[in-house]
Amino acid sequence: MKTNETIYYAHKCSITNEGMNEGWVWCEGAFYTSTLELTYQELRKDREHILEIAKECIDRYATLQDESRWKEFEKAIDRAKQNKETDKDLLEIAYQIDYIYWTDWHSYEKDECDYKEVNGKLIEL
Repeated sequence: MKTNETIYYAHKCSITNEGMNEGWVWCEGAFYTSTLELTYQELRKDREHILEIAKECIDRYATLQDESRWKEFEKAIDRAKQNKETDKDLLEIAYQIDYIYWTDWHSYEKDECDYKEVNGKLIEL
């Protein structure tokens, strides 16, 4: 149902092209996903690249995003080496190597948003 209400969005999902004010940011804003399901699907597509970067990070003793989760990261890597990682494991790895993170932009003011939706149509500002 179309409405005359204008809705402002900080970003748009790279897959659905729908506006979003929360979701996952990929590679410092090169790509966005709005739902966990879409995020898992895209992580699977990027699996080899993510694991390649993770190996480089481990080889360089790079700092993780959340050092308190080192054991979880290590277990996820071990499962990935055996091709037995879960979607959650892949998300953990991608987050820890700074490939992806979740955030929200609910506090953005209208003039900080990149999109608005009017009558069901998303418009880039």
